Amino acid sequence: MDTDQSQLIATLAQTPPTLARLTSALTDAELDFHPDEQEWSIREILAHLVDDEMFIMRTRLERMIKEEHPTLPSHDEKHWYSQRNTSRDTQSELLHDFTVQRAASLNILTFLRENEWERTAFHPEYGDFTAQQWVERWVEHDQTHIQQIERALPQ
Repeated sequence: MDTDQSQLIATLAQTPPTLARLTSALTDAELDFHPDEQEWSIREILAHLVDDEMFIMRTRLERMIKEEHPTLPSHDEKHWYSQRNTSRDTQSELLHDFTVQRAASLNILTFLRENEWERTAFHPEYGDFTAQQWVERWVEHDQTHIQQIERALPQ
């Protein structure tokens, strides 16, 4: 595994503690505050991260490793969110669920062989990309949502 891959994994490993640090002291009102009508609340962002980790990010990577150049479907996150099971949406449950799911993802990533990082897929929105490029996008996804949470924190 090269340094870039190790750094990507290390960065992904930092997301659970970062989310806990940012959100552990928030009240329900702060977790549910919408900075504007088009933006998700912090609780919704946490739920989105759990769902994406389980059903999108890792699933796409697994398909890339198992299948020969798969075509990966698009994902309508707003529709998905409107239909999702919200029964485990307390802050502590969301953080726990994300931590468990991220650990499973990291376990897969640490076992990838060099040639598996170069496996490819196609996505209608992104075109062709390698597993390494997918993991880079995964890191960007985390960073985008961490920044959203930081902007939504009470002043």
